[in-house]
Amino acid sequence: MDVARAQLDAIDRLNQGVNAFVLIDEVLALKMARESEGRYRRGEPLGPLDGVPITVKDTLNVAGWPTRRGSQTTSNAAAPKDAVSIARLRAAGAVFLGKTTTPEFAWKGLTESPLNGVTVSPLDPARHAGGSSGGAAAATALGLGIVGIGTDAAGSVRIPAAFCGVVGYKPTFGAIPLDPYPAAFWQLPHIGPITRSVADAALAASVMSGAAGSDWTSLARTTLGEHLSGQGRPSKIRIGVPAGLDGHLDLDIRNAWDDALSVIAVDTPVSTVEIPIEESRDIVGTLYRLGCAYAVSQVSEDKRDGLHDDLLAFIEPVKHLKAEDLLGLQRRREEIASRLSALLVDEIDVLLTPTMPCLPLRTDAPASAAVDWLKWCPFTPLFNLSHGPAVSVPWHSEGAALPIGLQVGAAPGRDGNVLAAAATIEALDARRCAAGSRTSGHVG
Repeated sequence: MDVARAQLDAIDRLNQGVNAFVLIDEVLALKMARESEGRYRRGEPLGPLDGVPITVKDTLNVAGWPTRRGSQTTSNAAAPKDAVSIARLRAAGAVFLGKTTTPEFAWKGLTESPLNGVTVSPLDPARHAGGSSGGAAAATALGLGIVGIGTDAAGSVRIPAAFCGVVGYKPTFGAIPLDPYPAAFWQLPHIGPITRSVADAALAASVMSGAAGSDWTSLARTTLGEHLSGQGRPSKIRIGVPAGLDGHLDLDIRNAWDDALSVIAVDTPVSTVEIPIEESRDIVGTLYRLGCAYAVSQVSEDKRDGLHDDLLAFIEPVKHLKAEDLLGLQRRREEIASRLSALLVDEIDVLLTPTMPCLPLRTDAPASAAVDWLKWCPFTPLFNLSHGPAVSVPWHSEGAALPIGLQVGAAPGRDGNVLAAAATIEALDARRCAAGSRTSGHVG
């Protein structure tokens, strides 16, 4: 109970000016905390998430709470039941604090909407938190919830994790069931946790994982617990880095990236590989625009005026695509995914990139930066295209104003590889920060 009350008090103090939450349910949070406390007093906790405070992105259904999806066009009626992933968290004893912000229909890499306004990074309130799970990342960075549940169709867990200095984990596609299933989004979306540690991300994802009849793509998947057991994992993880990265990176990111590689490569083999980064981004961008166009088409005519003009501009390029265009996109997607999985099985174990090529965008950036968000997000879509797992983990370079995110990705089903590599990077970063604090009093 004390933890829940402290969290609710902290939300009152810290959320102002950041705008991470769209809903806070004090009554439910305290009720769930009271029930958890009772289980602990009886020596009957439900598991490691029992009593742990969490937040949920406002694209996922929580029984009794509305799902507004950041849009004025949606209903304020309460959802009748939990999504499968949320029901599993409830059954594990997690304490639900509230719902977090998202852009309208989760369409972009920044979190701002006509319904809820702008969400900023707690690291620098003059900069965006990223998106579309920006509220989840901002809340987690502030310590408001141990786990923030987000969704990711082109980087929407990893982008805000990088911009807010926390961990974002997108598991293998289908590992966590999607409910309701987003039928028009070309198997791009995933559900994933945002946390302050790799271990917490792995735990939360494993609780949500496992087959469910409501998501046909989940039925052939085993639970993440089996993937994370360590069986079959290489003793020395081989890291690949895409050729030509420097041309994508702003100077601040390039300096931090070079610093990270200089530390990681001391004990781990790193090789350069050829990856069609930009083509993959463009394929995912087109398919994602089609999904957003479908979401817009489901808005009734009498509510269309409530849609954000930038969202309408975002979907405009796909309005006149032909069948042969879509067939060509899907063919290239399959070719790239097959080529990448072969590389990640036969030659390397994980692919390492910066999560983002730039620091968090400033809130006074021109409006075109929102519409063109895929132009400054080249690296994350690759693992939505390929269905592989990917983690963004923070890296602090000495003297840098902000941490960057490092993205670790692997072949589908090899979640253990990405989490092991991310945990190693996390430990190296912590060691560097501790050493810097002892010697200079300041790192990052």
